[in-house]
Formats: sequence, structure tokens, C-alpha cells
Amino acid sequence: MKKVIFSTLVIALIIGGCVKEKKSPIEGMWKLTNGKWYNWNPNDTLTYQFPGNMAIYQIKIFSQGNITFVGHYSLDTLTHDNYGGGTYTLKGDRYEENLLYAGKAIFNRKIKMLLDVRNDTLIQKWPADENWKLAEKYSIEKYIRLK
Repeated sequence: MKKVIFSTLVIALIIGGCVKEKKSPIEGMWKLTNGKWYNWNPNDTLTYQFPGNMAIYQIKIFSQGNITFVGHYSLDTLTHDNYGGGTYTLKGDRYEENLLYAGKAIFNRKIKMLLDVRNDTLIQKWPADENWKLAEKYSIEKYIRLK
């Protein structure tokens, strides 16, 4: 009888150990394919677009509640390295990024976004307010999954 109970426990532990933990749909590496960004200065009406008036190469990596991004962009004669990282939370389509650093600056900035994942495409829209409503002029980034 003890052997049957022991064998049953061992089998249950093996089966339980084989169950995969459910991963977030955004886990992995993503490449920016296009975007549109508004300058949030009320006196400036300039809109940045890729492809368009900007050239950008950027990837974002999501892993277990952590985010990092790295890239390079150019606008006219200005070129800039773009990188940063922090933590994130995702509940449904509500995504909150807590940037701990960006570029050479260390800061703690929370950004609320609406996020949509369709197959291997990720779309981020922001800024969202405390009620998760987008601003009249919101920025959007579209990524494709690399890994």
C-alpha cells in the first residue's frame, strides 16, 4: 500500500513539474517597424514618423516583468542612441512601464499605455490617463516579434 501511495505521489509530482508556467504574451524580443510620436510641448506641432522624417532601428525585450530597449535614430542631421530599461506590468490591454533609466539619465517615470498583441505584432499607444483613456494626440509604436 505504501508503494502505491509513494508511486502515485511521484507520478503527480512529475506531471505537476511538466506543466508550463503561463508566459505573458509580450515576453521576448521585438523590433520596431513603424511609429508616430507627438512632441508634448503645446507650442510645438511637430510630429515624428518612422518611416518618414526619422530613421530608427530599435529592439525591445520583455522578460519576467522587466523591460529593456536599445536602438539608434536619426532626424535630419541629428543622430542619437536610444536605450533604457525598467519594469512593467500588464493586465489585459493595460500596460504600465516604470522606466528606471533612459539614456544617461536615471529616473523613475511611469508611463501608462494601451497595448494590443495580434499574432507576432505588438502595438503600443500612449499616453493614457488614470482612467486608461488616450490623449487626443497619442503616440503609437508597432513592433514585430523576433524571438
